[in-house]
Amino acid sequence: MGSSPQNSLQKLNRQEKKQLIYFLEDAYNVDLKHLLKNNFFKAGKEKIYISTIDPQELNLDNINSIGLYFGVYHGENTFRLSIEGSQLIENPKKNYLILKNDSALTSYLAAKNLFEEDIDYVSNEVGTPFLIVIFKNQHIGCVSVKDNYYLSYMPKSRKLDYNKVF
Repeated sequence: MGSSPQNSLQKLNRQEKKQLIYFLEDAYNVDLKHLLKNNFFKAGKEKIYISTIDPQELNLDNINSIGLYFGVYHGENTFRLSIEGSQLIENPKKNYLILKNDSALTSYLAAKNLFEEDIDYVSNEVGTPFLIVIFKNQHIGCVSVKDNYYLSYMPKSRKLDYNKVF
């Protein structure tokens, strides 16, 4: 079948790590320098993984064994955080939205797009493509702003079928 992320893992050098961290610090107005102590790896052309251990030094078959999927580049200067990546961004001061209620959460977890009526509060700078989604102080992923809605990036493998779960 397909190749595992390990087959094409490239360790980000110090400068590449700094660029990503500074980009995220600016995008969300937070201090993320503590993340620089971690190893960052690029799988393929866009996906970024983060780990405290270097899987290449351990000859591990899969980055998922010791790290987590942090996010993905959308072009050279745009980065979308994964669910776990969004959880590493503590207390963003800009470019986030807060879901209004359980119904909005259900929509998001079912990978449905969000609309103004689903949002309690939004902090969005013009031109920022991705917003962190927050519900009851928990970071649960990212959305992008479209015409009059917020596009969900909940992976199909993680979306919930509300009728089967509740």
